[in-house]
Amino acid sequence: MLVVWDNLNIHYDGADQRWTQFNARHGGRFSFIYTPIHASWMNQVEVWFSIVERRVLRYGSFANFDEIDDRLIGFSRHWNESEARPFRWTWRPDKSEDRLRRAA
Repeated sequence: MLVVWDNLNIHYDGADQRWTQFNARHGGRFSFIYTPIHASWMNQVEVWFSIVERRVLRYGSFANFDEIDDRLIGFSRHWNESEARPFRWTWRPDKSEDRLRRAA
């Protein structure tokens, strides 16, 4: 089974070898794949979290957790009913290579 995750510090073994031991306990059936560093834009759920953070959480003022919950559920319903569409990526590797050449 492939496990794809970001470079969050808890996703690495560390001194206790937690993921190596976890995999050994489960018959070595896991392969851990890491997304590139600073590449959260490649992960579509990260794109979604960014939208939620900008449009709901950043300037929100909430009296309690229920209010946050209501606002998040409301935004999700609104998004699904009127804004949901596939994300269109506009980034191309050749553009980044050109920028790097110009900056060098």
